[in-house]
Amino acid sequence: MLLVYSIFIKLFSFSMYWLAIVNKKIKKWKSVRENWASEIQQKRKATENYIWIHCASAGEFEQAIPIIFQLKEGKYKNHKIAVSFFSPSGYEAHQNNELIDLIFYLPIDTYSNTQKLVEFLQPEFAIFIRNEIWLNCLFALNRKQIPTYLINVNANRSHSFFYKKYLDFAYPLFTKIFDTTNFGNTKIERVIQNSEIDFQDSFLDKFCKDNFVIILGSCWEIEENWIAEFYKKQASEIKNLKIILAPHEYDETKIKSLEKIFEQKIGSYVALKNKHKNEHKILMLDQNGILKYVYRYGDLAIIGGGFGKGVHNISEAAVYEMSVLFGPNFTKFEEVPELINCGIAHCIHSYEEMEKLLLDVYFSYQKNEHLPLNELHNFLDKQKNTSTKIVEIIIDENKKRGI
Repeated sequence: MLLVYSIFIKLFSFSMYWLAIVNKKIKKWKSVRENWASEIQQKRKATENYIWIHCASAGEFEQAIPIIFQLKEGKYKNHKIAVSFFSPSGYEAHQNNELIDLIFYLPIDTYSNTQKLVEFLQPEFAIFIRNEIWLNCLFALNRKQIPTYLINVNANRSHSFFYKKYLDFAYPLFTKIFDTTNFGNTKIERVIQNSEIDFQDSFLDKFCKDNFVIILGSCWEIEENWIAEFYKKQASEIKNLKIILAPHEYDETKIKSLEKIFEQKIGSYVALKNKHKNEHKILMLDQNGILKYVYRYGDLAIIGGGFGKGVHNISEAAVYEMSVLFGPNFTKFEEVPELINCGIAHCIHSYEEMEKLLLDVYFSYQKNEHLPLNELHNFLDKQKNTSTKIVEIIIDENKKRGI
């Protein structure tokens, strides 16, 4: 298996070299890794002890934050936290994060790269988040007898035959695996923590006050087109209807393309937030990093990605006790069926389904009827101390090894 894997990684590396010539994103992905070794050697302090946490991107780092809090507050408070990212977006979002003492890009997972990485970094132990399972990294850590942990694994997720064989080979290389069924999910724990942060925005207060507000989080074109159709059909009937759009990807041209499908002017959050006057009914949230807090201003959320590769984080909205709608591609995320069972999350397959649910929620809102929340509260309560339990087990495991 390791030989086949290493050949695959070499082929992957070779293909990235050629694809970088024609693709800007791949070129960036490749170029940021060119000096990874010297970067670690320059940043690492020889006198310090390090814990290494690897995340794919910014979303996985959110899942690591509760673990980092626990490490910094307990036995490992004097250790430094080294964090690696697979994607440039994750690195760029957190390169100045005060929780991170050393940040770097994970190099391509070849035998030689991982030998150097472990030698240069010398972590006391390593934590990988969710699906970040790199075979040569694991073998390099094992050779140095460095404990390695995998967190937030979805044990019930089905896999293809070949990937299952890969996992069967990789899983025994971890010192311990923390699956969400038995240990809880730090993704939900972090969402709860975010909801408790005191976020105040006078502009959004004024924009949303006494209105029925629909928030589109990490939306793609299909969700944008559907909500535009809904708005054009219902705005004359629902006088207090307002919409906040947070596109998954946007640039300076995005607001113009949205104005075309909505057939009216759309306000820019960044341009308007410091102004006292705003006559727009539709707002584009064009500031990164605040969507998870902005959900608290909504009455209903529609989360993007469910008609593509996979729905984005629905728990960020659900934690504010509002109805959440999304497309059918959610099977990778074990919390989604749980939230559906709580009666707060709803999978939609068509515009007609979306329209019916939106109107149902609106009329319930008009009648001041509330969602049944007992099941949601029970589900959230179970996740609150996940990181505490995980770190306590890691401490016990490392005591046995004299760490």
